[in-house]
Amino acid sequence: MARAPILATLEPDAEGEARAAPSFAVPRLHRATLNDEVYHELKRAISAGAIEPGQAMTIRALAASFGISLMPVREALNRLVAEHVLVQLPNRSVALPRIGRERFREITRIRVALEGLAAEEACPRVSPAEIERLERLNQRIEGTDSVTKALADNREFHFTLYRAAAMPTLVALIETHWLQAGPLLQIAMRELVLKRRLECHRQLLRALRRRDAAAARAAITADLEEAAVPIARHLSEG
Repeated sequence: MARAPILATLEPDAEGEARAAPSFAVPRLHRATLNDEVYHELKRAISAGAIEPGQAMTIRALAASFGISLMPVREALNRLVAEHVLVQLPNRSVALPRIGRERFREITRIRVALEGLAAEEACPRVSPAEIERLERLNQRIEGTDSVTKALADNREFHFTLYRAAAMPTLVALIETHWLQAGPLLQIAMRELVLKRRLECHRQLLRALRRRDAAAARAAITADLEEAAVPIARHLSEG
């Protein structure tokens, strides 16, 4: 699905509302299930790190970018606010909340437990075709200069693995915590893109090929903990 061009400036509307257009690409939507589509597209953008903490979004700007009416966007944003993914701002916009270092550390520990389990469970189940897909995704991450593309491929890399565990409840829990950590992944990915080599991903691929579940779990743990170091340095205490 082609992605619509995004406005890059704040533009007040007729009622004085700041129309903060998102700086991430969204597709124009046409099908009947618009509420769910907007909801899932926003979750994808958040968990892929395409939206930064504190970045404001308005219903009108998002609706214009999606090419749809206000109502589906309003309902999707209300769902994300109710789930504590977004926070409501006084000027009728919403934003991703900023999190402090201690909360980030808590989230990272939870992610290590959940995602380590998913990797361990996926290891005996992942198909050769899925392993090849993981290999291609990792090559794309290591070969790009674009942090945005690397973030999207990194998310797909991880969730391709986790879905292979055939534990949908576990994957849903992982997704919930990615929604909190995803906006911060830009910090880590900037450093990883410069390295041009994701050793933890390569260790994971080797573990999957030899069906070593313990090594797969260790590789995912190392990947998350390595990414957490530069992120924690950029966060305030609390």
